[in-house]
This record gives sequence, C-alpha cells and structure tokens, in this order.
Amino acid sequence: MFLPDRRRWITFLIGAMLVLVACEAETATPTPRPTWTPRAQSTSIPTLAADNPALPAAGTVVPPLGSTLGTPLPLGQANPQPLIPGAPQTVPATLAPGAPRAAAPIPPIEAAQPFLPKFGPFPPVPIPGRPANINPLTGLAADPAMLQRRPLVARIGNEQTVRTNKWHAGLSQADLVFEELIDILNNAYANTRFSAVYLGQDPPLLGPIRSGRIINFQMVPMLNAALVFSGGSNGTRWLFEQSPMINLDEFFNQPAYCYDKNRGYQGRLLTSAQRIREYLRQKNWESSVPLYGFTFSDRAPGGQAITSIALTKAPWPPSAQVAWRYDSASGKYLRYSPLANPHIDAMHPITSKWGNGSDCVTTGKDVEAQISAANVVVLYARHERTNIIEDANNAVSVYIPLTGQGDAHFFRDGVMVQGKWSRKTEQEFWQFTDSAGNALALKPGNTWFEIVPIGYQLDLK
Repeated sequence: MFLPDRRRWITFLIGAMLVLVACEAETATPTPRPTWTPRAQSTSIPTLAADNPALPAAGTVVPPLGSTLGTPLPLGQANPQPLIPGAPQTVPATLAPGAPRAAAPIPPIEAAQPFLPKFGPFPPVPIPGRPANINPLTGLAADPAMLQRRPLVARIGNEQTVRTNKWHAGLSQADLVFEELIDILNNAYANTRFSAVYLGQDPPLLGPIRSGRIINFQMVPMLNAALVFSGGSNGTRWLFEQSPMINLDEFFNQPAYCYDKNRGYQGRLLTSAQRIREYLRQKNWESSVPLYGFTFSDRAPGGQAITSIALTKAPWPPSAQVAWRYDSASGKYLRYSPLANPHIDAMHPITSKWGNGSDCVTTGKDVEAQISAANVVVLYARHERTNIIEDANNAVSVYIPLTGQGDAHFFRDGVMVQGKWSRKTEQEFWQFTDSAGNALALKPGNTWFEIVPIGYQLDLK
C-alpha cells in the first residue's frame, strides 16, 4: 500500500512541475544571449554566455565600469531619502502573446506615484501650426511621411569600452539625445547613459541597446514614443508596466533585436530603426503622433562667447567626462569623450532572421562620424536617491524630476545664454526662456541635453 501511494504522489508532482514549466515557457522565454536583462521575477544578476570563454561564467557578478572610480564622489544636491518604502512588486510574465507590454493588471502602489507621470489625453496642449515638412524636434525640413510616425527613444550605453571600440551607432542621426547620470554605487554615480530620440532619420544601426531607467518617464510621455531598451531592475520594470507607453523591452520583444556575438555584454545587443518600425507595424503600435515641438530660429542670440563646454567635476564620473567644442566652420559643437578623444559614431547596415536570440548580419561597411550637435542644453535638476536596486552590486536608481522649473544653460553658435526650463507635466514639451523671461529659440538642427544636478559647475572656455 505504501509504495504504490508514494509512486502516485511522485508521478503527480512530476506532472505538475512539467505543466508549470510549459506555462512559463509560453510567456517568458529566457533571453538566449547575454544582456543585462533579468528574468521578470528574478534578481538583477546578468546572465553571461556560457559558450564564450572570453566572458565570465553564467551568473558571475560583473561590476559596472564606474564602480572602480576610487574615492567616492559627493552627490551634491542629491537627497538620500528613499521615495518608495519597501520593495516594489515584480512584473508577472502572464500577458497573452502579442499583447502590448503596458498597464499590467497590478494594483498601483500609492507610494510609487512620485515616479509615475499622470497620463492624460495626447497631445496635452494645442499643437502650434507649422509646415507639414518641418520636423518639430529639429526645425529642419524633412519628408512629411517620416514625420507621421511615432518617435523612438533608444537607451544606449556609454561604457568606456563601447567608446574605445567604436561601438556607438546611431547617435549622430538622433534628433535629440539626453545624457543622464545613472546608478549610485558607494556614494558615487556609476556612469552616464543616453536616451536617443529618432523621428526624422532612420539609422541602419542602433546601439548598443541597454536597460531603461525611471528618468525615461521624463521624455517618453512628451513624445508619446516607443521606448527601445533591454530590461532593467524589477522595480524599474514594474513602474514601466504601470504606464500606457509603448514598452519594447527586449525580454518580451526579442524579434525586434539581434546580437553581435563578437562583442562583450556592454555592446552586443543591437537593432536598426527600420527593424523597430517594421516591428511596430506588425504589432499595430505605429501611429502618427502630433508633437508640440520646440521653437527654432536661424538668428543667433546675444550672449557670452563660449567655445568649450566640459563636464569634468564631481559628481560626473571620471570615466564619462565629456567636452563639447564649437567648430565655427560647421556651426556645430563637436563631442570629445574622454576629453582629448573625438567621440565617434560608427554605423553599418545590418539584417537578421529577427527571431528570438538571432545573430546580427553585417551588410555593408562602417561609416564613421564624430558626434556633433547644433545645440547643447544643460538642464539643472534635482537628483534623488531611491531604493530601487538596479544591479547585483546594489547600485540604486536615481530619480530626476524634470517638471516645474529649473535653471538651464543654452549653447548655440558659439555663445552661451543663461535661462530657465519649465513645464507643467511630463506630457508637455519644455518651454525655454532667458533670464529676463523672454522665449529662447534653439538653432535648427539636433540637440544634446546634458542633465546635471542643481549647482553643478561646468568647465567653460
């Protein structure tokens, strides 16, 4: 009697385990290639390729580049008060295949509201009249059909090894790029990262694609954009799932991406603007988005002559120091990072089978260009420590609110103008004014935004 009963119990337990594994496989297939994407209900330890002897073994904790900075840097105006008490819930991988990764049916945590924008009808304010062929993000003429699309916001890494190996691709064709400090580790910021916005151009290569952060709530809602990124911590992912934004997390949308197996984890996840557009159409997520845009003028403003802007002082990480130098011949600012090295963007066209874990296939030669900008805008904003753990080293996320108003420095045509930024909600575009309250116009062209803590001191020449 005892043995048959025990066999029946064992058979039942094995069957139940098989059913659970099969159900999970339908909704949350693990990423087959090494990225910083954690499983939906796991810790944030990266999985590294077991078949690549040049990389650490699977499950090895890899410290971020900024964790070797030496003496901890002061955080200046950072507020150490956590904004979410307790651990946020994780995102269950239970959505039906093909369903938008948005607004998961999880009751919102009231204490999380400071991080979450209040989404309302879009556009939130009337759109100013402009010719149909003028890009509202750059003020430049563009194919009107290109403007009848959803902007893309791609999360692009900025590790030193990425710059050294010229793995950056697509930054030179972005309409807007936001650079922000990420992750507080041992009282120092670990690195910086980019959010690059694409509407007027479709780069044949975008990358390296990295994880999202809560600062993306400060730019994605005003663009009604699709966020192109590769995972994140459970806390960050949970917050993304509470919003209606188009969420192209690589974990849930692997056919939108491909992998360069010859690169380390910092640079191997790639895509192209064409592939993302195709994927949006397949999912019925592509849409024309009416954008308020910025104000532009060809007329150079009066201001202080400044030809070099550098971010070198604490708390900016030494590994991410950057200089912008005005080139009078082109009328643009050229980017150097580190300070003496031109920051190069290198693109080649790619294709792929675009399946889960597929390899990138190069179809052309690299075209290199030094990154440049028609405008460099420095936005000063609060930087507050949170208790969202972003990686296996216990680095915590940073909350950077960009609503209300704050100071700003505007650089165009070799001059600097001191002024202010302001906006009421995350769904609205910023309004820029000079110190007298007059509206400030950007130069037609692309704009880089450097987001820095309140009181940060620039190196100006």
